[in-house]
Amino acid sequence: MSIQDEALAGRVRGVLAQDKRLSGLPIMVRAANGEIHLKGRVDTEEQKELAATIVHGVPGIRGVVSDELVVREGGE
Repeated sequence: MSIQDEALAGRVRGVLAQDKRLSGLPIMVRAANGEIHLKGRVDTEEQKELAATIVHGVPGIRGVVSDELVVREGGE
């Protein structure tokens, strides 16, 4: 991971942690060439969509891959 990607991933982690609807959820963030990969478990489909939407708003993002975010069993 390049220094730029590490910085970008750090910004994304910070933005996700600041959102009360997503803070505390086990969402891992990885950046590669400006593309953000989200992996982990969320409680609802809305949280999955929200995470991707929020990340798209971070400056410097070229794209978001959120297909590794899984809605927990029993979620919506």
